[in-house]
Amino acid sequence: MALALYRSILREAGYLPHPYVQLFVKGRTKDYFRTHRNAQDPSKYLKRARCELRKLQRINAGAQKPFMRLLWYAFGRTGAFRRELIKPHFAEYYPNFPKREAIIPGVEESRPPSYPPTLLALVTSAISKTTDKQYSAEEVLNPRKLPERADPTSEEARLLGPFSLRRKKNIHRRFFVEQTDRILPPLAVSSSATTADQTKPDIFIPSTGLERWNPMEMLETLASPNPMYSPPSRSKPEDRLPLSPTPRKSGHLRLGGRSSRWLRRRYRELLASIPTMKVRTADGPQGEEDEQPTEKIKGKKSMRNRSIQSIPNLERPTTRAQVAWSSDLVLSPDKPGLLRSMTARELQWIRDAELSKPVAVKKSSK
Repeated sequence: MALALYRSILREAGYLPHPYVQLFVKGRTKDYFRTHRNAQDPSKYLKRARCELRKLQRINAGAQKPFMRLLWYAFGRTGAFRRELIKPHFAEYYPNFPKREAIIPGVEESRPPSYPPTLLALVTSAISKTTDKQYSAEEVLNPRKLPERADPTSEEARLLGPFSLRRKKNIHRRFFVEQTDRILPPLAVSSSATTADQTKPDIFIPSTGLERWNPMEMLETLASPNPMYSPPSRSKPEDRLPLSPTPRKSGHLRLGGRSSRWLRRRYRELLASIPTMKVRTADGPQGEEDEQPTEKIKGKKSMRNRSIQSIPNLERPTTRAQVAWSSDLVLSPDKPGLLRSMTARELQWIRDAELSKPVAVKKSSK
């Protein structure tokens, strides 16, 4: 029974609309069955495998919500893959990154979390987070939840006594975990620093290991229409059949009952959750490519028209990290859509309509 279930999952994974997603599901399925093959009570693991099979069947039938959930897992927007993409941005992976001063003297564990340039840019940007709430760099290093009493020179500290150092340490730690759990990490990090600058010990460019595969170019290809093939005809019933393992005339594999346009829009929605990051030296020239336009961001009124700029790290100002939209094809309510250019046929319709307008004749007043 377990072998038949295993083969059914692999068969359904072969019907998914892209080879990368197929390999992701097949690899995850093989690891799952290999890990629990010697379990004493395999019933609960088989129950979960049947649930995964039903999800794949719903995806191949054209269900939108489970398909987007699968894309988020496959491209590191949630799950274990997301945590692996965030790790290179933590201070533990930066060589010789300076630690912050301990809150409790003599206790090493009471040091507040450090924010390298790339992590600070991800936390303070509205593009790379799943929430509309924004924080400035100063508010990240000193969370809002810290009361005024935490400052030993404040009036409240003088009247009520000093604030608990243990509570202060816990507030810093909880804020760090809360913000990093909301980050949407980039798939690749680009750099404008020269080769000589990258060899300096105080400059570090985090790498996710995906830069050589260029995943963003693959997603942009999937999100853009393919001009090499003509769109499928709605009058032909064979174009409405469920997904087959071979591509059709539209140039894209399609889910059952869904058009290639629907599939492109799903990839455009996925691009909205994948930011791009560029790292440059703080003393380097800032060109036009480093400037970011003002984006409309949901949230408070004071943040609605905030300019998304490169934010320097307050602890280590040798590098700057910049977060931006991944592509012009992003489909998100926070980003204005592109204006479609009119075709020659539409322009001819406008000219014909202007020529066919009746000319109004003014009556002469006697």
